[in-house]
Amino acid sequence: MVDDISNKLADALKKMRRDIIRLQSARPLENTAIRSGRLRLIGALLRIDSGGRLEVIGTWRFVGAGAITGDVVAEGKWTQNGSWELNGPGDIAGDVDLTGNFDLTGVFTSGNVRIEDGKIYVGTGANQIVIDGATGNIIAGAMRIDPSASGGAVVFNTGAELRSEGDLTWLVHGNNGVAVDGSQVIVRYGARQLRIASDGVKITGLPTRTGTALPSGAVGADADGTLWRAA
Repeated sequence: MVDDISNKLADALKKMRRDIIRLQSARPLENTAIRSGRLRLIGALLRIDSGGRLEVIGTWRFVGAGAITGDVVAEGKWTQNGSWELNGPGDIAGDVDLTGNFDLTGVFTSGNVRIEDGKIYVGTGANQIVIDGATGNIIAGAMRIDPSASGGAVVFNTGAELRSEGDLTWLVHGNNGVAVDGSQVIVRYGARQLRIASDGVKITGLPTRTGTALPSGAVGADADGTLWRAA
């Protein structure tokens, strides 16, 4: 009787020992599968580390606020419904199609093209082109295109301007200039002006000269070609 109880107790202890060893070496979640169910963590943390990887095949839906720390690799189509925010540097490799408005705060750089503070900069140095969205001016090196000056003007760093006034296109420097349109050519120097048109040649502002044999108002010329009007 005592031997029988002793043998049964020994067998029970051996089985208990084997069970403990199995529990210690077991990996119960190594190949776990959830079918048609839901895994819910409330107030807990799901951490995958030590070279582990989270792989989602199908649809991944992220609802609410949260943070992802570390590298995320997504293969396939990523659809984001609602607002999103990316903080920190990033790289985009591949083509991007944008539908809708794009508001930029900061600096956008593509090669030697930069968009910053409402201006577009193309190139660098003395030949840089700057497009100013606020004024509409285009600055190309030392030259400026100003759509608001007269009927539009190109301003050079020498002070000369190519501008439009009505039907005339003027190249001016200070009070002097040359103008053309479809019917006339005008050369102006201060108060003196030469106009050439289909109806003839008109000169205004000629200096007058007395003591000539010409009647008053007649136009004469010196040997060097200087024109004058008889007083």
